[in-house]
Amino acid sequence: MKLYDNHLSGNCYRVRLFLNQLGVDYEKVNVDIFKGENRTEEFTKLNPNRKVPVLVDGDLILWESIAIILYLAEKYRPNPFYSENPAKLGEIMQWVTYAKTSIDPNLALARYYVRFLPEDKYDKKDLEKFQANGMGTLSIIEDHLSDRDFLAGEYSVADMVCYPYIKLSPEGNIDLSGFPNITEWLKSIENTERFISIY
Repeated sequence: MKLYDNHLSGNCYRVRLFLNQLGVDYEKVNVDIFKGENRTEEFTKLNPNRKVPVLVDGDLILWESIAIILYLAEKYRPNPFYSENPAKLGEIMQWVTYAKTSIDPNLALARYYVRFLPEDKYDKKDLEKFQANGMGTLSIIEDHLSDRDFLAGEYSVADMVCYPYIKLSPEGNIDLSGFPNITEWLKSIENTERFISIY
């Protein structure tokens, strides 16, 4: 199994974290997106969208981090991070979906603007919108975590998918100090067996 990866990508990190939590061996291939290695003809054959991560497992080539994670969750069933129970699986998928509809479009984009773009390359009003919406996104999670340790009750792929861009949100000038439940949730994830850090 081969993972085409970039260490700065939260989407890649999701997959790395899940593979490590599962204890699955894989080969990591670094793709330097800042040097355009994702735009080569060779890489474009793997992913016409020219983004990381890409997972190659035998004859299967799969891209998009959530699709990769769901494939791995199914392939390595049963595992403690993915449920056989329809109701519990629905709850897990609710938060996986929330990551793509609310976390990534706000927290990840705020980080992208602040960390990777010069100030003259973006509209500050756009950044302020991402930051404000991101705070609203975090507030929903903060309230949800008031009576539980993890998003779907037990530690699951829901937490692994949501973790990266919440953890990285200070890089988008979004302060987590006002979210004590989220702060404890981050620590709980970081204390799990086989956890690996983003950097």
